[in-house]
Amino acid sequence: QLPAAMKPESSTATVVIRYGTPDDMYQVTCHEKELAKCHENMLQYCRLGSEAHRQMLMDGLFRIMVAEAEGRVIGYLLYTPSYLLRHAEPGFYVQSLYVEPLYRRHQVGQSLLATLGRLAASSGFGHLKLLVQHSNAPAVNCYRRLGFDFLTETENIGFFELWPPKFITSTLQAGRRPLPAGLHLELRDCGGRLSGKLETGRRFALTCAACDCRLQGTVALTYCMWDGPVAQADLEAVRPSCPARGCALLNAANLRRLFGRLLLTCLPVRPVRLWLEAGRRDSRLRQLLIKIGLEDSTASELWHVCDLSGPGLSELAGRSVACPSVGRLAIDAGALTAEL
Repeated sequence: QLPAAMKPESSTATVVIRYGTPDDMYQVTCHEKELAKCHENMLQYCRLGSEAHRQMLMDGLFRIMVAEAEGRVIGYLLYTPSYLLRHAEPGFYVQSLYVEPLYRRHQVGQSLLATLGRLAASSGFGHLKLLVQHSNAPAVNCYRRLGFDFLTETENIGFFELWPPKFITSTLQAGRRPLPAGLHLELRDCGGRLSGKLETGRRFALTCAACDCRLQGTVALTYCMWDGPVAQADLEAVRPSCPARGCALLNAANLRRLFGRLLLTCLPVRPVRLWLEAGRRDSRLRQLLIKIGLEDSTASELWHVCDLSGPGLSELAGRSVACPSVGRLAIDAGALTAEL
């Protein structure tokens, strides 16, 4: 159990935002379980303890910022690099953001995001990406105020998930099979900038000699606080003139081979899940993704896919980082730039 939360006193409390360390992971793990309780039916998926998180932080699988007050962690933001087809530059994926209830409405969460925005804007990272549950109204409203583009609404981007172990195993098996004659998989580095195992973002394109179709996107390793390493990808089917039916490229078997090869050749560790973003307007692609075992979480109105880039990111980075009703906020600027 964490120490009992204390009501913030405006005259004495100081909130410090700094990089998290392995020694913070016990408190962060306790907060992570509280965060899971806020999400519908998510507590059952919290399979990892603080020692596992501690080791994976030391291995470089993620980065974390913490907000500290009165000698303890009262909030955190966990992030990894993000690589997206729609962005030429890498960015940051905000995997998890939590603030203790008594410190909410004091701009602590906004200050964590603004600090990450400054870090991104000053270091060549061009976007922030995150997922938020439809049912989490306070967070949805906050991200709208901060200027995030809700791609689920504006571009009909869907969030798909492949996670039962049997589906991951069968996908890896498919990836070991040779590609059919005429198909070619091209891979190139995205150019990650953080130290550790997360420097392995790749752009890919699966092309077909028999037509002008291609499956293209990005893939990288990210981290889920609930159960560990996750493959994160986006996917687009480009079919300039080939009819949807009878295409030599776009079928379930080739999708399985593609995802299997990406998991085998592009990632340093075996992931426990695959998270995929893809346009839902392409009904043929969506049907095939569901056929091979991916769940469309957007269809069940579970998640929004959100993105912040360009002027919106600059505006977030320029926001005043302060928690006026809590007292004073300090940014450990030296620590926040030392590891880039």
